[in-house]
This record gives sequence, C-alpha cells and structure tokens, in this order.
Amino acid sequence: MSVTDQASREPQASSESKDSKEYVFDPTWDQETERLRANEAIWDPGTIERLERLGVAPGWHALEVGAGSGSIAGWLGERVGPTGRVLAADLETGRLEALRAPHVEVARIDIRTEELPAESFDLVHSRMVVQHLEDRPAAVANMVRALKPGGWLFLEDTDSLPLFRSATSEDFLQDVRAAGYGLMRRSGHEPRGGHFDLEAMLATELEEVSAEGRAVMVRGGSFQARHYQLWLEFMKPRIVAEGEVSAERVDEALAEMGDPAHHWLTQVLISSFGRKPR
Repeated sequence: MSVTDQASREPQASSESKDSKEYVFDPTWDQETERLRANEAIWDPGTIERLERLGVAPGWHALEVGAGSGSIAGWLGERVGPTGRVLAADLETGRLEALRAPHVEVARIDIRTEELPAESFDLVHSRMVVQHLEDRPAAVANMVRALKPGGWLFLEDTDSLPLFRSATSEDFLQDVRAAGYGLMRRSGHEPRGGHFDLEAMLATELEEVSAEGRAVMVRGGSFQARHYQLWLEFMKPRIVAEGEVSAERVDEALAEMGDPAHHWLTQVLISSFGRKPR
C-alpha cells in the first residue's frame, strides 16, 4: 500500500503461485510495476509457504492490506475458491483490477484513517506496509478488529541491517545502503519494522503470537537484483543532492548490482503471527 512519500519506498514484494509463476521482465511494464513484480520474485515464495502453513483453505475470508500488484491476493483468491472471499485493499488499485471476480473484491482503503469491517476475516495479511506508518499500533489494532474469532493476523516487515552482506567485501554496497536508508528513515520508514510488528501484536488480545525471519541470497543481474537497482535509481537524485554519495558512486553501485559475479543478502523479512481468541 502506498502510504508514504515515495522517497521512503523500501525494496518489497508480492507474487502469484510459487509453482506457476515465472519471474521474467515484461517490456510493457512501467517502472513502478517492474519494481513491484521484481519484489514478488524475492519474497512471494516464502509468504505463500507461510500462508499454506496457516492452513488457508476453501471458504476462508481473507483481507490483503497493501495488495500492490495483486499477486498474493490472486493466490488467496485461488486458494479460498468460489466459496470464500478476498478483499484486496490498497491506495492505488489500478494494478488490481484484473483480480476482480465474484469472490474477489478490490477496494481503496487507507488503514490510517478508515476502520476495517469488524470481525469479517479468517485471515488478514500485510507485507511491508506497517513499518511505513506513523501510528503502527493503531494500524495493527485496526487489523485485529477485522478478524473473526479464531482468525489469523500475519504481518511481514523488515530489518534492513543485513542488506547487501556479501562475500565480495565487508563494505559491499554499504555506503549506498546507509545513504538510501538514512533518507528513508527521515521520511518515516522504520528500518526495524518487523520487530515493532511483534511488539504491537503482543500488546493486543491476540494469542499464539510468534515471529520468525527469513532472507534471500540475490545474484547480480537477476530479475531480483533489478528491484534493488530500481530502488537506487529512484533514490539517486535525493541522496546525491544531500551529499551522501556522489552520482559517480551511485552509477558504480548500479553496475555492481548488475554483475552476475556478485551475490548479496536481502533484508531480513520478519513474519509475525497471532490468532484472535475464539
């Protein structure tokens, strides 16, 4: 969900079925669509694995908060089937229109200012949204209210500290990471967002609250790596203007990201789970 100034955008993701989705570039995409779809290639397989673990099944009612380009909402629609219901919510819904079906609804919802329908969903999922919000506990409480008794809240946000860790060198891309994330933090992004998700969930009525983290190794020049190049290309004018790094250094870093000889670690994506009492 696009809830902040775009200068605070973090590498993020969403996707279709891990079995049927082929992550390749489509030349018809605009840059933001390319960024979203490249994100899917990084994170969706792990998200889908965890949704399967939660037991998402035919007949469930599910809410995807910050549906992006719709891949996870689309997967949920297939999973819950015609006896279920999926609400795909975002501030920008244009990329979600293809999802519309008798049991899949698309809606523009701002969880900062609008109350979600109470006790309506067996699952509420959100990825890389809450850490961009000013009042994170209020957003989490809003999603908890939307759960049916026995329903699951599944939040995913990051810890950015491990990003770009690599065998290449101890400081591989660390200058551009520090510059970019410093600017993002000043724009409202919380780089330890996944940790705060857990704390916010523990402060609610939810039971069976737990959390775990995962990271992905990215190869330079891959579709996954393209996401980080797009992130840095977007950040370049601001971080150069603030004197954090030079334009020449940014161009060098972009070339390093495109080199298949390089491999690096993503952020850690922290998945937090909690169940509403029956």
